Amino acid sequence: MRRSCITGFTLIEILIYTALFSVVAVFLVNILGTTVRVQTRQSAVNELNQQISFVASTIERLVRNSSLIENQAGVASTTLILRMSISSKDPTKIFADASNAAIYIQEGSGDALAITNTRVKVGSFQVTKYENPGGRAVVQINLTLEYNSDNPQFQFSRNLRTAIARVSAANFDSSLIPTGGGFNIGSAASTWNNAYFSGAVGIGTATIGSGIKLGVSGGNIAVYDAGGGLIVKIPDGTSCYRISVTNTGTVTSTVVACP
Repeated sequence: MRRSCITGFTLIEILIYTALFSVVAVFLVNILGTTVRVQTRQSAVNELNQQISFVASTIERLVRNSSLIENQAGVASTTLILRMSISSKDPTKIFADASNAAIYIQEGSGDALAITNTRVKVGSFQVTKYENPGGRAVVQINLTLEYNSDNPQFQFSRNLRTAIARVSAANFDSSLIPTGGGFNIGSAASTWNNAYFSGAVGIGTATIGSGIKLGVSGGNIAVYDAGGGLIVKIPDGTSCYRISVTNTGTVTSTVVACP
């Protein structure tokens, strides 16, 4: 007669297996949690880097394309004001809102548009213009962006400190008026070359009569070169004459090539 044999786990073995499973599970959960935290932190860092880079490149593009940096020189401000040659974009303002939620750009009379999203907030935004005599105006940017999270593990920031020079040629959107008297256009080396005006030129006068292209008040027009004079074209437009004087003061006219 054969005896049947029934096998199974003892209580001790079950407890050992349970303990081993618990230890392995704890390690796996810790590894998974660490991986998720690292990925989340790296995603936050990438978000900060991308947004601060985009803000910097946008400000640089606008400054370089501007006609004038209107901020007062040497005075820190929370708003950068740029004059633009395109009337619909003049002026262009770059600023942070009152709650420092985002960086905004406002072109002309249009609505202010955010150039940062809700995943970051503004720690600080400050601009300072510097004038270089004989050189270009430079605007210094101090910007701090912070990752927008209530979790202390993800509350970190990125700071940008840079200077941008306006390199494009000057485009004037309004009258060019000196801040005081006694200023000249050009000097010792006669730096300027030719000048062209589509309207009239007034010297010593604030008004120009109808049909007059050059008006002089309170002074004379001097020709210092010997043989020089006033060149005029005859009514039929076929030739030109230079009107000058002889050594005895006699007015003469000489045919010359029309300029």
